[in-house]
Amino acid sequence: ILSVDDAKLAFKYGADGIVISNHGGRQVDSELSAIECLKDIVEFVNGHCEVFADSGIRTGTDVLKCLALGAKGVLIGRPILYGLACGGHNGAEAVLNLLKQESMYDMVSCSLKRIEQINERILYKYRQ
Repeated sequence: ILSVDDAKLAFKYGADGIVISNHGGRQVDSELSAIECLKDIVEFVNGHCEVFADSGIRTGTDVLKCLALGAKGVLIGRPILYGLACGGHNGAEAVLNLLKQESMYDMVSCSLKRIEQINERILYKYRQ
């Protein structure tokens, strides 16, 4: 799902949750990224279901941004697969630990002690 219109259709057909994803950019060239659509869809959903972000999440900072924009959680594919390819189970585990560590460092940099404190105020808003 990459639009509020798609989220409306998902609700119409009984979805209990939403995954915002552009499928790693493999399906349509020049498609919006998941993070570009996240805030609008979270606002539309307005707490009626959980929203998860997928696609393009490579660092702990990416995780923190998605959570700040209202995602309940994130789905991570390629980084874990890279770790698995290079180091098997231990490599995949190392990637997950690195993402966790990066997220924790970023939280400390934002003076946050708990995940529940993450919100949009920690994000820089670019103004043209």
